[in-house]
Amino acid sequence: MLHRISANKDSFIPIAFKSGFNVVLADKAPGATDKHSRNARGKTSLIQAINYCLGGNLPKPLSPLGSLGWAFTLELDLFDERVSVTRSIKGGTRVKVDYPASLAPALGSFVDESSTMSVDDWKFLLGLSLFSLDRVAETGERAISPRTLLSYVIRTEAVKDPLKIIPQQAAWSSREHVAYLLGLNWELVRDLSRLDEESDTYKAIARATNANLLPKALRPEPELMLELAEAQRELDELQSRVSGFQIVEDPQGLVTRADRLTEDLKELRNESVIDRRMIELYKESMESNEEDSVASSDVADLYGEMQRAFTAEALRSFDAVASFHEKLMGNRRRFLSAELERLHAQQAERDERIRELSARRNSILAVLDAGGALEELGALQAEAVQAAARVGEIETALNNVRELAQAQEDVRLKKAQMRQEAARDLSVKRRKLDEVAARFDRMMQDLYGVSGVLTAEVDDLGYKFSIKVATASSSGVTRMQLLCFDLTLMAEGVRSRQHPGFLIHDSVIFDGVDPRQVAAGLSLAHKTANQSDCQYICTMNSNDVPPAIARESWFKNGIRRTVLDTEVGGVMGISFGLGLGR
Repeated sequence: MLHRISANKDSFIPIAFKSGFNVVLADKAPGATDKHSRNARGKTSLIQAINYCLGGNLPKPLSPLGSLGWAFTLELDLFDERVSVTRSIKGGTRVKVDYPASLAPALGSFVDESSTMSVDDWKFLLGLSLFSLDRVAETGERAISPRTLLSYVIRTEAVKDPLKIIPQQAAWSSREHVAYLLGLNWELVRDLSRLDEESDTYKAIARATNANLLPKALRPEPELMLELAEAQRELDELQSRVSGFQIVEDPQGLVTRADRLTEDLKELRNESVIDRRMIELYKESMESNEEDSVASSDVADLYGEMQRAFTAEALRSFDAVASFHEKLMGNRRRFLSAELERLHAQQAERDERIRELSARRNSILAVLDAGGALEELGALQAEAVQAAARVGEIETALNNVRELAQAQEDVRLKKAQMRQEAARDLSVKRRKLDEVAARFDRMMQDLYGVSGVLTAEVDDLGYKFSIKVATASSSGVTRMQLLCFDLTLMAEGVRSRQHPGFLIHDSVIFDGVDPRQVAAGLSLAHKTANQSDCQYICTMNSNDVPPAIARESWFKNGIRRTVLDTEVGGVMGISFGLGLGR
């Protein structure tokens, strides 16, 4: 419960609040002219000051008060004891908390010698006391926050969707905090929303890969495996060359020797070709010599048959010629045989020489192929290092692809498990949710005579809440849905200590609402606050209050401050800028 709001300036008239219905009213003063207005009387600024004392950010309309040294003090119940908190407009990073001795064990560790504490510690204590939120607000996204919970209690904006505090509120935040206020496991919403974000990230990576936007990061696994095999073979070959490398002191000298041996081999092979040709010629000549011998015997036989035609002396001449010819042919055969024998021996010797020189040259070439200068070894080693890095790069890419696939599968599995857990939690608490929905329906019946449905179901983001009313949508109906929803949360949540038991509405909640529904809404707020032993605070212009309600004693008794349209500066009692609230 809130008890009192005050400031360190005399121009601000302190406002005390009580249990039940409370209203701060902007009214028309007797004798006021048409130039005066019940708007811009500081009604919204008053709520902003309360919210600021409860750890909220400094609103821009109040910032001019900082240079004037303003500070606000709010008295409220904290851990069932009455405390007061003071926060300066300028440099309000710490708050001063005054509390009874009974709270010293609980608050003593948070305050310093001057009874001040950080705003973060103050927000933690508010979450613990007002909402039973027994944890420090988590850093980063997807975290439940005492301040967000308080924004469902202190409304300065009439959002169309009662499940949200501002139109731009993320779905996960709305679901998470409404789940907490309804007593559901809000952590399932947080974890499922985080998994959904991870899943969206993986899907975005997959889309970018398919569109070839990340060609080096992710590629199909078969393609990477093929590339890895090729890169590994190249690395193995380079490593083998490095391990067998011989450092040659004078590689150019080896090249010269190899060239000289090549020239010698060339000459030897040329000579071998010549000798082979000579052997062929000598063999042909030998065969020709045999043919000549046959021809001589035939001539002798012919002359023998013709002895009658020749004299004895002529025949003796013929014998001498034949003997000479035979001797000549014999000498020729012996020469050719000797030459063939020599050439064969020379060819065999030359072949051996060729084999020897070839072996020597091959040895030199092998050294040059497997080794070289020290610089060449360094270059070869550097190439091997690059090849190893390439293999490592491909292995990393392959692991990334496999890990991504596994991560996607893990996300799907975890989401399925959490959905089942959320469904079980919803089933266990279905009776309580039905009671909440029934209360909301009764409130809508009181206001419009139509049914209102508050439902909860489970989807991929956890609990999905929805509100539907069986009537035409209008700004007035939307605002009354908000009123009924907030009153329902207050009435149901205060019993489980997950609601602070007070609710604050700015006058904007009633803008555009039919006077009959305004009357019904104010009566509903009054009745709900009294029956639930809670506190309802609102701000209004007197001309927006239906006459029947203005005459009610509970409304008159609930007026905590009447701000006349002739008062300078309205609630604050000082004109400090055009940003002064309604």
